[in-house]
Order: sequence, then C-alpha cells, then structure tokens
Amino acid sequence: MEMSKEERYGQLVLTNILSCVWLGEWDRYEEIFRNMDKELIKNFPFHTYYRREEVSLWYENHFLIPGDYFVSPYFSSYIKKGHDEHEERKKDLLCLIGLYEKIGFLYPLEKEIYPDHFGCITAFLSSVIQESIKADAEKDEEYKSKLTELNHYIIGRYIFPILQVLKKNAEPKIKHPFFKEFLNFYIQIMTEEIGNAA
Repeated sequence: MEMSKEERYGQLVLTNILSCVWLGEWDRYEEIFRNMDKELIKNFPFHTYYRREEVSLWYENHFLIPGDYFVSPYFSSYIKKGHDEHEERKKDLLCLIGLYEKIGFLYPLEKEIYPDHFGCITAFLSSVIQESIKADAEKDEEYKSKLTELNHYIIGRYIFPILQVLKKNAEPKIKHPFFKEFLNFYIQIMTEEIGNAA
C-alpha cells in the first residue's frame, strides 16, 4: 500500500527516534520530543521513563560496557554461529556497506561504529525514507519503488530475524524501564513493518 507524504514524514520521525536511542544521541532525542505535539508523545511509552542522567548511565551499561547488563547492539552478535562464522560476518558487513554506499550513507564512518550496529541500520532506514520523500517530490516513482524495496529488505534481512533472540538475551539484563519499554516498542514497530511489507 502506498504511503502518504504525512505517513512518510511520521515514519522518518519514528526511525530518527529509534536510532537516537540505539546510538545514545540524547540531545537530538530531546529536540525531537521538544518539537512534538503532546498528544503524539503518548504513543512512545518509553519516553515516560526518560531522565537523561539515568538513561545515559544505563545506556552505557547496556550497550557500551561489556558486563552483567551488556546487550550487544550488533546484528552480527545474534546470527547463527557455524564453522564459517567469521566469513558470514564479513560477508554481512560488506553487504551492508554496499547498501549504504548506494545512497551515500556514511553514518558508520562518522560514528566509528560497525555498520551492523542497530542504531546504524535504523539510521540507514531514516536515510532511505528521506530519499523516498525526495523521490516523491521529484515524481520519480521508479526510484521511490526501489527505495521501498530496500527498506523492506533491510528490515527483513538485518532486523526482523534477530528480534526474538535479542529480546530473549535482553530480558534478564535490561533493568531500567526506559530501555525495557524501548526494546518492546522497537520489536513491535519492526514486526509491524515486516508485516506491512508482506
């Protein structure tokens, strides 16, 4: 089903929020919510628990510092490990880099993180949506269609397959309600996205 311009802008804001949390970009996160209508904010259950100092600390515990509460923010941490594990990871990373280059997405280089970081992948989805909005304004239906396919491919290949493993791994480790709610929200949104693609 074709998305309206407003729906695409809403999707862009949503993916920007998701990538802000995955990347710990709290200034940008706060700016988005500062400019958001109060009624819309109610659609983000995790935001109720946002207290920057606490959330920043728990972000580091959950996604940066290996330890008891660490939950890897990398796709490659959740793929099946086999005898060719190193080659599979390398292939996935090269494939992602190739996809990023197609639309000039350089986020992994700017942030000094691997391309398969969930924040990176989600930020890439934002970039794809931005390109789609441009293609719509330029009436380039073919390019817009390719971008929609790319969006579905990224979610179907790099996000959806690991959501349940991520959830299972995170449940005993994530203690702060902001991140508990965020993770549930992220899984729900990405599951809905893959359903919309079908």
